[in-house]
Amino acid sequence: MLTAAPDMRTSEEPQSHAEISAAEAFIAAARRQPETMLRHARATLAYADVLGVTHEATRWAWPLAARTAWELDDTATTAELLAMLDALQPGRLPPMLRAERDLARARLASAKLNELEAAITGLRELSTPYHLAHGLLDYAAELARRGQAEAVAAAADEATAIAVQLRCQPLLDRAADLTSGDAHVKAAAGARPRTRATGTRR
Repeated sequence: MLTAAPDMRTSEEPQSHAEISAAEAFIAAARRQPETMLRHARATLAYADVLGVTHEATRWAWPLAARTAWELDDTATTAELLAMLDALQPGRLPPMLRAERDLARARLASAKLNELEAAITGLRELSTPYHLAHGLLDYAAELARRGQAEAVAAAADEATAIAVQLRCQPLLDRAADLTSGDAHVKAAAGARPRTRATGTRR
């Protein structure tokens, strides 16, 4: 996308800058660069006041930012992202982001498995296959922490099938990481699978 549209970088339109930042965020996701990914995703969300949260760039950047902040244990950013959506007037929050907000809250309250299950139901009804697959892997990670191997395999298999259909290598990589022996050892020890343990920061 960035190669095909070089003029976007010199554009003064907020939409162009938001779309560039969103593309760079997903490039960083594919390269497993979480700090860079979060920085670009938040740069996209900086245009939400102008473009609105229904714009494609902001709708896709928010889930990516929320997930990355969670993986980095950045509780301050997670709180800011949730507050951003909570501040919207009733009716202004797109269904996709409503489902993603519920998932973000369920991840924070992972001890309550029923909240994650409800979030998965919301993703099935309101979001995209891509986001559903990530949610299924969140669910599988929590199940792994509880030692529920069969349920882990079922959720991971469904997510993997979606990833294969989408030809999405980052999703395939995440599913493989989760189902590897090392991930199960960490999960059994009570550790949440993450990109890197970094502590809380803004």
